[in-house]
Amino acid sequence: MAVYIDQELCKSCKICINTCPKNVYAITHKVNKKGYNYVEAVREADCIACHKCEISCPDFVIHIEK
Repeated sequence: MAVYIDQELCKSCKICINTCPKNVYAITHKVNKKGYNYVEAVREADCIACHKCEISCPDFVIHIEK
């Protein structure tokens, strides 16, 4: 399982954090070019590929690949 996040487009809305049933995501202390603390897949191995994060992301930042 691979979780891809376009960190430069992430606006840290936290929708993926709130929708993920496995708590795969967390906001980092790192900042992208737009000034947002972006999301990282900190527990990528726990991902079950339910695609809830991918579907709910308003900016299409997340892509899950099996």
